Amino acid sequence: MPIPNPHITSHGRAHRSHRRGAALVGWIVASIILVVVGAFTLAALSGADDAAADDAATVVNDGEWYKVQRRSFDLTVVESGDLDTAERLELKSRVEGRPVIMYVVEEGAEVEEGDLLVRLETEDLRTKIEETSLNVEKARADEVYARRGLEIEREEAKSVQAVAEVNLDLARLELAKWQQGDVPQMRRELDLELQKAKRLVERTKRDYEISQQLYAKKFISLNDLEDSEIDQIEAIDALATAELALEVYDQYTYKTEEQEKLSAVDQATSDLAREIAKAESEIARLEADLNSKTQTLAIREERLRKLNEQLAASEMKAPRDGIVVYATSVGRRSWRNDPIAEGREVRFNEAILYLPDVEQMVANLSVAEAYEPLVEIGQPVRITVDARPGQIYEGVIDRKTPLAESGGWLNPGQREFTVRVMLPPDSDDTLSPAMRCTGEITVGRVDDALAVPIQAVFTEGDQHFCYVPAGGGYVHPQPVEIGRASETLVEITEGLEPGDRVLLRNPLPGELRDGA
Repeated sequence: MPIPNPHITSHGRAHRSHRRGAALVGWIVASIILVVVGAFTLAALSGADDAAADDAATVVNDGEWYKVQRRSFDLTVVESGDLDTAERLELKSRVEGRPVIMYVVEEGAEVEEGDLLVRLETEDLRTKIEETSLNVEKARADEVYARRGLEIEREEAKSVQAVAEVNLDLARLELAKWQQGDVPQMRRELDLELQKAKRLVERTKRDYEISQQLYAKKFISLNDLEDSEIDQIEAIDALATAELALEVYDQYTYKTEEQEKLSAVDQATSDLAREIAKAESEIARLEADLNSKTQTLAIREERLRKLNEQLAASEMKAPRDGIVVYATSVGRRSWRNDPIAEGREVRFNEAILYLPDVEQMVANLSVAEAYEPLVEIGQPVRITVDARPGQIYEGVIDRKTPLAESGGWLNPGQREFTVRVMLPPDSDDTLSPAMRCTGEITVGRVDDALAVPIQAVFTEGDQHFCYVPAGGGYVHPQPVEIGRASETLVEITEGLEPGDRVLLRNPLPGELRDGA
């Protein structure tokens, strides 16, 4: 069996496996097929290798044999992918949920800035806008009511606090008035009464003594003497009363009035503090209620704003001139394979259309993870496009993804990374995004090596061999050691010499020497 090429895609391997299977059909059909295959292979060799090597090639017996020779050839990785643009505007659905596309412009259409591209179904959205608008109005009324209630409470709190402050000031004034006015005045009045009583006692005592002298000399009557004595007794009693009044005031009245005045100040102070605390508590409650109402209003207004934005976004218009490309026509489409069309549902933030800049095209190639060490930025790539047979575009790798991605649920074991190949600017104005393409990445070169076509090398287990002439029309397997390989050639490091001939196909029945 031919040796598998480590530098080819699964498509290439499948193609060659199919070709080897076809060779097992009857020898007549196989001969015809192999002649065609050999001619095709040599044509590919002449196109892939340099001119000097091609001139040295020698093929005999109608393409069934190849003459071993030294030659140089490129090492390539061939992978498939899609064309895309280096720059493109992406239009995504900004409508929540899964709205249905009511209208979409035809793919490939040339549009001008402002042209309608997509219209999404908006019935549910309009219903939500109406409901949210009512909620906004209710929230706005609640917020106004709460704000007004807070303003009224603040005004009432100011009024009540002002009254309490006045009562406190009055209590303090009353205390000061009592301390600095009433008390000194009362003490002076009581002291004056005491002094008057003392003087009156002295005078009545003197008058009574005089009256006694006058009565002894018969100048006054007994009644006059008794009146003078009564006056003295009354004066002494008045003095005792004045002294008692002063003592009662100092011991009882003063302290009672002082306690009353101080208590009035304390009560007024407590009333003021209580009214302030009560007002602050109520104001804090109303402020919290207002904040809640304000936040509710803001949330509902924001919701309404977003719904209106979504309503506006339900109609997508071209932001610039360009050519329309459906998003489902570009990339892998790993989770959906239904194309963009009227009646199709779209998810929020799902890409619907692209407006690519076709002046600069690129090719995005999916490369097997095993080739990642070989592929580097700056390597040349030959691009062929399925829709442009025979045309080759020379490009250069300018970007590759840092991580390999799974092949998806269809091929979970396959891992690939993407390389972007920059094509020459304005290389072909007929190219468009999503065109299938194939890229031949030059990852190295083999210089002046002994090489044979890839289909001349066969493998059984770990052993590689080529079929060489054995005389008499027979062939036998010649073990060989192989080195690097391209899509068409494989390096022979041991087992063959220049000028040897190798068979380019499976031996036909009867061609193998007995015992071989």
